[in-house]
Amino acid sequence: MEWRKIRSWLIVMVLAVDLFLAGNLLLQGLAVRQNERQAAQDAVAVAQSRGIEISLEAVLRLPEEMTLWQAQRSDQLEGAAAQALLGTVRRESPGGGVAIYTGASGQMLFRRGGALELDGPWNGTAFDAATCVEVLENAGFALDEAQTLQTDGQVQLIQQYAGYPIFNSRLTCQNGEGRLQAEGRWMLTEEPVAAGASLSRAQLVLTLCDLLESRQTALREVQAGYCLLSEDGQSLTLEPVWAVDTADGRILISCISGETLNG
Repeated sequence: MEWRKIRSWLIVMVLAVDLFLAGNLLLQGLAVRQNERQAAQDAVAVAQSRGIEISLEAVLRLPEEMTLWQAQRSDQLEGAAAQALLGTVRRESPGGGVAIYTGASGQMLFRRGGALELDGPWNGTAFDAATCVEVLENAGFALDEAQTLQTDGQVQLIQQYAGYPIFNSRLTCQNGEGRLQAEGRWMLTEEPVAAGASLSRAQLVLTLCDLLESRQTALREVQAGYCLLSEDGQSLTLEPVWAVDTADGRILISCISGETLNG
């Protein structure tokens, strides 16, 4: 047999093996997804057997897995934002993760956990959500996915990451006598780094079941998102959560530990 024919047969065999392995991996992935979905269904059935109504449809709409993200505060980004909003500034660091930028036209303060306060000039003719977003975007704030809520004299911006809201990362902006005043929390960092994966939906359903049972309250809605946390003055963590709206208010359940993060 000629070498050219042998080589052709070898190539065909290698391709066949690659296709077999790819198909096998695909089948394994489908099996894992089916098992995860079945586990979520079983967990909902357990909840219902205990007299707790949790919608299977609502659970299956939630992501199968979410990622824990970590980041560090960026002096460069904070300083650039202050300069863009205030002009030339000087920086003070009194300690505890506090950074104060003062300029001739106002002041901007950053604290641990993404907390910030701004009192600066407002040069726009009208104060509305679109103009406020434009001003802050020009200062380096990532607002392409942000939710905006406008009420009389105020604009609220809710930060999002990877398509999900960061429930406690929001800014309230208002225009008072030609001044832009903003207060709240915002993740102003370089790109976060993945640091872990969440519990399964089945595990979280059982955790939710225990919580609703212990608090003797009813579930109204559950949605996925993040909570912005900080262990020290410089670190930031985006912890995936289920935001559980009940008859008694909203509860944030960590998708990493299953613990309640608020109240």
